[in-house]
Amino acid sequence: PPSLSTEEEDETPPPTKKAKSENDNSIITEMRLGRRAPEFLPSCSASILLAPKFRPALDNLIKLSLYDCGLSSLAGIEQQLHSTNDNIDNDDLMLSSTTLFPKLEQLDIGRNPKLTNDSLPHSFHTQFPSLLELWCDDCSFGPQIPNTLLQMNKVHVVRMTCNKLEGQLEQAIGVKYWKHVRVLAMDGNKLDSIGEGIGKLAFLEKLHLRQNSLRSLPEGVPSAANSSLTMLCLSSNLLTSLPKSIIDVADTLTELYVNGNQLETVPEGLVKNCTFLVKFNLAHNKIDSEDLLPQDFVMRFGLPDVVTGQCTNDSQCVVRLEGNPMAERRRKAYLEEEKAKAKALEIERAALEEMEVDSD
Repeated sequence: PPSLSTEEEDETPPPTKKAKSENDNSIITEMRLGRRAPEFLPSCSASILLAPKFRPALDNLIKLSLYDCGLSSLAGIEQQLHSTNDNIDNDDLMLSSTTLFPKLEQLDIGRNPKLTNDSLPHSFHTQFPSLLELWCDDCSFGPQIPNTLLQMNKVHVVRMTCNKLEGQLEQAIGVKYWKHVRVLAMDGNKLDSIGEGIGKLAFLEKLHLRQNSLRSLPEGVPSAANSSLTMLCLSSNLLTSLPKSIIDVADTLTELYVNGNQLETVPEGLVKNCTFLVKFNLAHNKIDSEDLLPQDFVMRFGLPDVVTGQCTNDSQCVVRLEGNPMAERRRKAYLEEEKAKAKALEIERAALEEMEVDSD
């Protein structure tokens, strides 16, 4: 160790700005271990280990990515230390009751298809008291959401797309769990219904439920309580109707995607009240006649273009109706008419050419 004498201290130059900067950068706020699945193959038997004495290095960690690591378990993350080794310091043993990630705000464990409900310890949520964003896309959680994830009550963003969720989405979401969520993404599962609690999420801005098996939404989802909702994505489901309560979010809704369902019409007053809509996708539904469209829809957007299937009367809103029987009939009739015109023109041109030959 260096001498602590006064003379040597006087000879030591003051720390430079660069040294101070390097010292500041020693605080770790982001850690990415993503896209390292080959290292975690069974043949490699790799694990992520943290010696207790280094745990304080995680105190300021804000973002942690374990994306695409081939993980099959997170059972060690609760950091329970039960050892009979007499050589372990008491301070290390005390860490068993210490939160591992006290300031972590974003956790990404997506694209780990071996992660299931059994992969998480019951105390998983206790290690992330400050978590705001939870990313679990492309895992195998299901058929219900793990209870320990529901206990993360401060989250603003929850993404569980392409998992193995089935049946009804947890009814207590919005009542007991995730009451502060702003983005809720459950695309690509096998959900057939959702609870009314979704209609109580006051901070919800974006709701993604694409590619599920929803046949209907409960009345009250969405509702006036969803006063921040701007985007509602319900495409590629089995919906035959939309709840009348969707009009209750007319003052905030800007994007509505219901394409790829079995809708035959839209609720009366929806278009009239949703004055801020900029994207409205109704493509590939079962709208069979112009008469099935509410009058306010036709007045604002007009009928679909015979070629594109888009309604263009309102330049501020993109409205798509292609793939509906009504739009396809209009398109087919137009193409047949154009084909007939082209054929008539061809016959006329051939006749003129023949007359010119005769005159020669």
